[in-house]
Amino acid sequence: MKFPDLRLGLCREIDITLFFPDEKGDNGSDTYTLARTICSACTVRIQCLEWAVRHEDHGMWGGTSPVERRKIRRERKIKLQEVLPREYV
Repeated sequence: MKFPDLRLGLCREIDITLFFPDEKGDNGSDTYTLARTICSACTVRIQCLEWAVRHEDHGMWGGTSPVERRKIRRERKIKLQEVLPREYV
């Protein structure tokens, strides 16, 4: 799966660190709550989420936390795949 075209992603207009807070806060943190709100209005949220379910174990992607994506992977029987740097371009 190729990295999604996120040029229209709302995250590109905001400090990216908002989407990668201290993982200890995870689902309940105020930072994730704000990031989730931004993601919910994003036009590329679904593409972002599908990529992240398969490839990302950190940060907020497609409006989901790492814990939420692990649950999705279990439910869909998807194994986290390694990402090569060239796949991000």
